[in-house]
Amino acid sequence: MAAAKKSTKSKDTRSTSDRLVDAALELAATQRWRDLSIAKIAAHADVPIGEALLNHSSRLNILYAISDRVDVTVMLSLEDDPLDGTTKDMLFDVLMRRFDVMADHRAAMASISADLRRDPLSAACLGKRFLKSMTLSLQAAGVSTESCSGAIRTKVLGAIHLNTFKTWLKDEDQGLSQTMSTLDKDLSWAENFAGKASKVDIGTPEAA
Repeated sequence: MAAAKKSTKSKDTRSTSDRLVDAALELAATQRWRDLSIAKIAAHADVPIGEALLNHSSRLNILYAISDRVDVTVMLSLEDDPLDGTTKDMLFDVLMRRFDVMADHRAAMASISADLRRDPLSAACLGKRFLKSMTLSLQAAGVSTESCSGAIRTKVLGAIHLNTFKTWLKDEDQGLSQTMSTLDKDLSWAENFAGKASKVDIGTPEAA
């Protein structure tokens, strides 16, 4: 009797959550984000709908997962490649790392961003998670996010990130020269403003 043929298809070792997130990003690169459903995403990921819903019950939940993926990737990168330099240098570095993580999904991020502008409720829900990401970025650069001044720093950095994100979506230069220019300019503005109004400063590294 002939031996049974072994399957040459490699086993997908990604978690169900990662498979769904990857599928959502792949679909969003060619379709409007608002036209996607969990059922469509699950089918593209080859995940049973029940299992998909138990992992991510909505598109908003998938956006949370995308945000978490970026945060985790950037924060873990600090172990092998720590931030250094001035506060501005470190903030520049940590924010650019976020764009590096999203580099392969720019079309998808453009689709998501366009639809979020038409969906203020979802954007508002995502806002809290976004501010958490900015808090992590500040803390990674050694900047305090405690008290009211810390909350202001977080929101200022969020505004800088969003403005740079708009440039990044249109930046066709492989070296992201326009993106880096926008980020550097905005951080410099915040740094200069900090010198005039210490209560809303960009922050200084915390004492060890």
